[in-house]
Amino acid sequence: MAKEIERVGIPVGMISAIYNFALTTGANRVIRGARIEHVCGDPTLSPEKDYAFGMRIVTTALQTLTIAVPGPTLFDPMASGKEAAHAS
Repeated sequence: MAKEIERVGIPVGMISAIYNFALTTGANRVIRGARIEHVCGDPTLSPEKDYAFGMRIVTTALQTLTIAVPGPTLFDPMASGKEAAHAS
């Protein structure tokens, strides 16, 4: 679905814990999620830290919508600087 939406010119950021699958299917902006059962969170953290963790993932996803990518690219919310984006 992400590929079809991108095809009409609307950027899509896909948050996925199974990011390799998303990349191989051709999604252009893939954001590394936490775990399959908690893609944007970590229930082992305190509520405050879990909120901050999830916000970092969602903020990264929103930022990817403003970045032109040449093809499938992995964005890692926990990485910093140039290491945050990995072209595949």
